[in-house]
Amino acid sequence: MPTLDRFTLIALCSFVLAAPTLGATVPPPSTARVTVTVHALRSDRGVVRCIAYGGPEQFPEGNQRVIARVAARPVGGVARCEFASLPRDRALAVVIHHDENGDNAFQRGLFGIPLEGYGFSNDARPVLSAPSFEACRFRAQSESVSLRVTTRY
Repeated sequence: MPTLDRFTLIALCSFVLAAPTLGATVPPPSTARVTVTVHALRSDRGVVRCIAYGGPEQFPEGNQRVIARVAARPVGGVARCEFASLPRDRALAVVIHHDENGDNAFQRGLFGIPLEGYGFSNDARPVLSAPSFEACRFRAQSESVSLRVTTRY
C-alpha cells in the first residue's frame, strides 16, 4: 500500500472514531460552590456554623434534610462559610449559628429566646418563630453562588 493511501486511511479512521464527539457539549456540573458571607457578628469569639438543608422536613433545627455542614472562624465581625458542592437546580436553604462559646449547641434563654446569633438564607426574618423553608429557599443555578446573611441576636 503506498504511503499516501496509508495516510488517507489513518486520517479517515481518525475522523470516523472522533465523529461521535464532534459537536457534543459537555454537561454542566451537577453541583455548585456556595459561599455564605455572614455579617453583623457581635464578636470574633467562637465559630460560625452553617447548615444547608435540602428540604422543609425538620427545618431549621432537625437533621432529617441536612445535606452539608460547614464551620468558619469570624474575623472582624464577618465569617465566610464555603460549601464546596451543593446540588444545583434544587431548593436549598441555609441556617447560620454563631456559637460564641464553642459548645456546639444553640443557646436559648427564657421562653426559647436565642442567646446566640442566628440567621437564614434570603436574610429571612423570624416573626414569633423561625422562618419557613420556603422563606429561606434558593436555587444554586450556576457553578458559584454567593449569599449574604445578617446575624441577629
